[in-house]
Parts: sequence; C-alpha cells; structure tokens
Amino acid sequence: MTQGDLLSLWPRRHVDRTIITPLSRVRAGAEYSIIGVVERAQYDPKRQLLRITVTDGLYELFVTFFHGRWLVHQLQPGTRVVLQGQVEYRGARLVMTHPNHQVLTANEEPETGLIPIYPLAGDLKQRKIQQIMKDIVPRLAPQVADPIPTALVTSEGLLSRSEALLHIHHPPTQEAFDSARRRLVFDEFLRISLAVLRLHQADRQYEGVSQEPEGPKSREFVAHLPFDLTVGQQRAWDVLKAHLVAKRPMSLLLQGDVGSGKTIIAVLAMLAAVDAGHQAAFMAPTELLAEQQWQVLRAWLEPSGLRVGLLTGHDPSEATRIRQDLSSGTLKLVVGTQALVSPSVQFHQLGLVVIDEQHRFGVRQRAHLAQKGFFPDLLVMTATPIPRTLALTIYGDLDIAEIEGLPQGRQPIATRHLSYAQRREAYETVRQAVRRGEQAYVVCPLVHENEESDLTAATALAEGMRQVSGWRIGLVHGQLSAKEKTEVMEQYRNRQLDVLVATTIIEVGVDVPNATVMVIEEADRFGLAQLHQLRGRVGRGTKPASCFLLADPKTDEAKSRMEAMVKWTDGLKLAEEDLKIRGPGQILGRQQHGLSGFELADPVADLAMLEHVREVARDLLRRDPDLAEADHELLRHWVDEAMHHGELGQLLH
Repeated sequence: MTQGDLLSLWPRRHVDRTIITPLSRVRAGAEYSIIGVVERAQYDPKRQLLRITVTDGLYELFVTFFHGRWLVHQLQPGTRVVLQGQVEYRGARLVMTHPNHQVLTANEEPETGLIPIYPLAGDLKQRKIQQIMKDIVPRLAPQVADPIPTALVTSEGLLSRSEALLHIHHPPTQEAFDSARRRLVFDEFLRISLAVLRLHQADRQYEGVSQEPEGPKSREFVAHLPFDLTVGQQRAWDVLKAHLVAKRPMSLLLQGDVGSGKTIIAVLAMLAAVDAGHQAAFMAPTELLAEQQWQVLRAWLEPSGLRVGLLTGHDPSEATRIRQDLSSGTLKLVVGTQALVSPSVQFHQLGLVVIDEQHRFGVRQRAHLAQKGFFPDLLVMTATPIPRTLALTIYGDLDIAEIEGLPQGRQPIATRHLSYAQRREAYETVRQAVRRGEQAYVVCPLVHENEESDLTAATALAEGMRQVSGWRIGLVHGQLSAKEKTEVMEQYRNRQLDVLVATTIIEVGVDVPNATVMVIEEADRFGLAQLHQLRGRVGRGTKPASCFLLADPKTDEAKSRMEAMVKWTDGLKLAEEDLKIRGPGQILGRQQHGLSGFELADPVADLAMLEHVREVARDLLRRDPDLAEADHELLRHWVDEAMHHGELGQLLH
C-alpha cells in the first residue's frame, strides 16, 4: 500500500463503541452498541438475507443482514458479537437492520472509542480492512511529507499532516478527530484554491485593455431599446462598467436566472469594447444557440451599421471570410461556437470575450479564447445559478455579479408534477393553448425508441401526435444537421408550428415569447438544473405559462427533485436545493465540471473554512505568484500534480 492509498482509504465515518448498552435500556429510534451471543442463525439464499437472534442474557435482539452469505460462517450460534446500529421495535420485538459488527473470541474484550468504518469493495470485509489499517497507518503516516510550509501550519494552528492522518483513522478522542479533519479539509481547500487561482491569475497580473462603457454606440443602443433596463440589470451593468474601465483584465462571472436579460448586459459590454477600438467575441456551446444569439445581435446592432459575424464551422467558405475579416480587424463583432478557439482564428485586437452558458466549457477552453487577445476582458455567463459555495470552489478568481429579478411583465410559471395516470391533463392544457393561438414544447429524453430503454422517444411521440391531434408538429434534436435545426426553429418562431417536440437541445438560448406550455416527459430522468432551464423556455412573454413534469419517480432523490421544481421557480433556490439533494460531489461531477468533489471537505458545511482558505491562498500567491520560494517547493509540486493529473486536471484541460 502506498502513501497515496492512505488518502483513498480515509474512513467514511466512525462508530462510537465507548458505551455498551444493555438491551433493557435501549429506546426505539436511537443508535446503540450492544454485546451478546448469537442464539440462532438462518440464511435465506434466494434473498441473500441472514437473520440472527442475539441475547445479552436477559433480552433478545433480532438482526437482519443484507447480502449476508459471507457472514454465515462468522455469525454461527454461540458466537460473541458486538453490534452497532439503530434499534427499532417491530411489534414486540427489538430489531436491528444491517448493523456494524465485531466478532469477539471467547476472552476478547470489545474495542472501545471511535472505530473507523471504511468503504468496501468486492469481497473485502470491514473487520479485515480495520485490522490492516490499524497496522499500516501508524507505520506509513510518519513518512508522509507535509506540503504546507511549517510557518503556515503554525500560524493556522494546524496539526502536522502525519498526525492528522493518524487521528483521522484512529482518533483517541472526538477532539482529536475534529482537529485531524480540520487539517485535512484545510489541505483539500488549499490545494484546489491554489490550482484554480494560479490558472485564473496567470494573465491578471498584467495590464490589460480598457473599454469605453459610456461611448456613443453604448449610449445609442440603450436609447433605442424599447424598454428600460430593470433594476437588477442596471446594477449588474454598473458592476461591469467598473471592471471594464480598469486596466486590470476583467474576469467576471455573470449569474442571472432564465430570462433575466443577461444578453442585454453582454451586448453593452461588447459595444464598450467596440467604442474603445477593440473587437469582441461571443462564444456559445452549440451551433443552435450560437445562431440564436447571432440573430438577436444582428437584429439589435446591424441597423446602427455594426456587422456581426457568425463562425460555427458549418459553412467553410463563410468561415474563411469571417477569419480573414477578424484577422484584418474589419469585423468587430463575432458570435461562434468552439470554432472560435481554433488556432486558425486570429483577431486583430480582441478586447472582450463573452462566454455563454459557461458550465458547458472547461476552464482551458475559456482560457484559450482569452489568450487570443492581449489580456482581453472576460465575461462568462450562466442561467444555471451556482450556489456561492461551489462558485468559490470552481471559478477561483472570477468576480461574481448577479442580475436579480426578471424583466417587467414576465409571468410566473405554474409548475405541476403529474403521474402518467394524469398525463391527459397536461396535453389538454396544450390543446387549450393551441386553440388560443399559443404554442407549446414537449421534451423527451431520447431521440429514437430502442429495445434497451422504456423512455419516451421524441420521434415516436412526434409522429403519434401528428396522427391524432391535428396540430402542426415540429421535431428538433441533436442528430439533425445545423441547417435542419435552424429551419425547424425558424418555423416555430414564426408560428408555423403549434407544438415543438424536442430533446434537451432546446435547454438554453431558445426564445419564443408565444410559447406558454412546457410538457417534460420522464421528468425524473433530468437533473434540477436541466429541468429549470427547460422550464425557462416558456413564460418569456406577458402571458401566463405552465410547466408539467410527467413522471412516476421511483427513488427518494427523484421525488425530491419533482417537489423542488413545484416549490421553487427561483434558479438560485433550486441550485441550493440541488446541492442539498445530491451533495457537492455529484454537482461537481466530471460530466459538468471535471471535478468529483472532495474526500472530506463539504463546501456547504465547511463554507467558513473555504472562504478563509481562499484568502490564505490569495495571500500566498500575492507574496509568491509562482510558489518559487524554497519553503514552497513541496507545495508547488503538490498543486502542480493536482492541476495536471486526476480529475482536477480533467477540468483544467
């Protein structure tokens, strides 16, 4: 076992066996440690259940173990055993279900104190791994190098890393365990903070370009808007203006709920760059979204004489012309996909980069586009609000601004969760909306039906609806060509279609104010962030809107998601609820961000420490930006390893 294995085998929790409680004194609903002798044992091979009866000499306890085949030979009648778990009454019987256990020899006394409980895999037994770790941790822990400088360990009042490793496995007291956890959580937060800060701060130590947020094009744009900026938009714009005029390159995350008007703020920032003589680039995660945003920017800006280019890689001849115009500087504004990051795309004087739906891009993708200019300002936007705890963790040195509230006239979206037995009610609402001249979306998880899944397929549903409804039905999904997707969306936007059946390709960027009903099939298969984004496709006009979640959820987590969607329409509330339901590990999963979370640290429970450690990391980098000082050598290697290997490396690359 290597030193690194010590970290991967950290105990998930500890059982306190300090007090052995007689069965006569236990109360239902509480956890106890009891000691007794196995009286009877019965194994059910079909259900893999082992049932034993344990007595302490006066009372009996009925115990059930799941997957109990491997316990049959351990827990034979006459065996002395310590059991730790929650006691319940089932009728007149005292019962325990799948407790932790320790088999004792004839004269052996039970272990006391805090006993580590480790994650298991394969045929590995808890008792065996406890014995291994009890032997190996005291021998290996003193050999582990401490990457944190001694002066910082002392000033923070931390244990040494070796002592923390010893006590996280085998704490003599609860206080020792708490001190060990504090040190190791500090380490986790410091490592990721330094890694992300070093990446984000690499260019921010240099002097960048200054924009002109009160220039003629910005003023003209605001003057000709058919509406006033909301209070939330104006506040966000004020924050941006302060960053745009500064010489230090801006690096700002703009959060705003679905429909809050982030694009308006992005356009103002892009015009500030143009007024200062620079170019601005807007990067979107998909061709569909890039084309949607391009159409919006063209409608707003080309009447004033500003040409907006589109670069998606779809039209090679047009792409060649766009690249030439960007390189020469004759094109000031461009919207595109990841094609903008291509080495073949060169800018004459890039001053601002806007990245929409930032959670779709890795940090390196954002950095590559930013590096195409001379330290340009960077504005990243999201309509999937991120709890402050996770924003601090993921986005490092990005400043955070929020657009609070929605534009005037927006109606709340009435959300209902219906079982499939109530499905007709949702489609009756669609029928009524179509009769009023309004439109609807129907979202499915899959494109085609297949034998391996019982999910509703978009193609089959669209075909069935065409045959029985009389509605004008459109279908859009990721397997269509860019041209086909654009044609369908244009038909829907121009009210040539009544209902659009789609996959999650419409999750972001689609803006059709006449759409008032959203039906999401198999809604329990989607995450909260996706559900909120999908729901945001309706309610974008002044008419009341409805969203129906069709699902028969089987798990508690899925039921919690449905309840949260019905209860909350605020994106940040839902993000916080998602954090409670799934925890930071899943939210920071590789699929979304490249991080799978932490071994011990919890950004929610440990928020105060996270904020403190981020300041410690900033202070370290202010004094030694490259961690080049002699006493930072181990720290630098430790952080570099995180940046280039493992899951943090996946995020950064």
